[in-house]
Amino acid sequence: MGIVKKQAYKNTLISYLGMGIGYINTVLLIPAFLTTQQFGFYILLGSLAIMYSLIASLGVPGIIAKYFPVYRTDDGKHNGFMHWTALLAVVGFVLCTVLFIALRPVILSAFIENGSLLTRYYYYLIPLAFFLIMFNYLEMTGRVLYKNIFSNFLFEVVQRLLTTLLLVLLGLKWIGYQEFIVYYIAINGFISFALLIHLALLKQFTYKINDLKFSGIKKREVANYGLYAVTSSAVYVLLQKIDGIMLSSMAGDATQGVYSWYFAIAAVISVPGKALSRTTYAIVANAWKAKDMANIDEVYTKTSMIQMVAGLLLFVGIIINRDNLYALARNPDYTDPKYFSLFIVIGLGFMVDITGGLNTYIISVSHKYRLLTYFVIINSTFCVIMNYILIPKMGGLGAAIAYSVTIFIFNFGNWFYIKYRFKMQPFSYKNLLVILVAVISYFIGAYIWRLPNVFADIIVRSSITALVYVSLTYYLKISEDVNEKIDSILKKIRPQRLG
Repeated sequence: MGIVKKQAYKNTLISYLGMGIGYINTVLLIPAFLTTQQFGFYILLGSLAIMYSLIASLGVPGIIAKYFPVYRTDDGKHNGFMHWTALLAVVGFVLCTVLFIALRPVILSAFIENGSLLTRYYYYLIPLAFFLIMFNYLEMTGRVLYKNIFSNFLFEVVQRLLTTLLLVLLGLKWIGYQEFIVYYIAINGFISFALLIHLALLKQFTYKINDLKFSGIKKREVANYGLYAVTSSAVYVLLQKIDGIMLSSMAGDATQGVYSWYFAIAAVISVPGKALSRTTYAIVANAWKAKDMANIDEVYTKTSMIQMVAGLLLFVGIIINRDNLYALARNPDYTDPKYFSLFIVIGLGFMVDITGGLNTYIISVSHKYRLLTYFVIINSTFCVIMNYILIPKMGGLGAAIAYSVTIFIFNFGNWFYIKYRFKMQPFSYKNLLVILVAVISYFIGAYIWRLPNVFADIIVRSSITALVYVSLTYYLKISEDVNEKIDSILKKIRPQRLG
């Protein structure tokens, strides 16, 4: 876990910095400068572009994660593997774009009734999807080389800082909403080309192609895996995005905007898991290649616990600061207290997902990867049906319930299969201790006397709650990795004894 810890801690710091910038955008700027309809469409545009890019990439990021360790060579040629996967992604994008243009009337018919802005900005999805494909390809390349810190910095910090700038310019009326969307797409292009230049400077690859037929690659096997990978990944992302997409279609962009605001706040819970996964994915792929089940088991168990500990702290922290959150947002279209149930339900879904750890990835890079595809399709179908039933009756809350229930079923299925097939499972009595610590910390943080200044209250309330949470976690020895990190920090701040 040495390399995992070193890079994961750096990625976590970057992710938390990005989280802070994202919170400024989400809590302060978006409610001030975007209507619920405009924010709802902004989220819809991103969701559809992600789906578009996943299908068009033909599973290339997953192919790189699984097969790069197999084809990697010391001379940087890697048997032409990187050139072949890049070509595959380009072909996929061209084919998908032709379909996207041809199916425009069919796709838009689902959004016209409720006046979605998609009818005006439909073709903007094409360049945004291209830049997402490019970034995901390069980001996964960095992962398999254990060079993922810069890509994380670009995605989490640079992209959000530039988005902050756009929101400020929009608030000052120096740009309109259309320019905001155009420049947002340009930001995605900027970080993609910046990552391309960074990886080129690492000199881990050669640009020469000696074999245009790529005869050293088992193309049929790899392409077959790619089809399963693109199906499972696209449907898995659909599982996470379908709620918002169906809300825009069935209830309008404004309802989607309110829902997505709370979803964005709840998504902070997943930040520790995303930071950790950027390194652990490559570890698991290499462990499967070496058939090192003990290493996979260790990473599975430790990452699950670390993610649960960090995620619950964030979950509790947001709940106890609800009133402060509303005071900062100051827009009743977003901050009606009746909407806070959206955060609770969605947040529980995120907690289930991150506590499941690497269960999805463990299956996806194993020889049983086909099973994951079938399981994802079944769960996504279930999610669509639940949304179709619940959204007309309950609006955003119905979508939240459908999302969280589906995520629970999906993770439970993955957990059960890994336990049954590979004899691994990450849970113990310590998971119950984490929940107990969270409950105690909540009651302490929630009933602290409220200070008149909102910023002072956030600092004091959050600090006391975090101190209680971290102290109990440390003294109960819930996570070996957390304790090691705390010990190393304490060692640095304690005065050195003489002699």
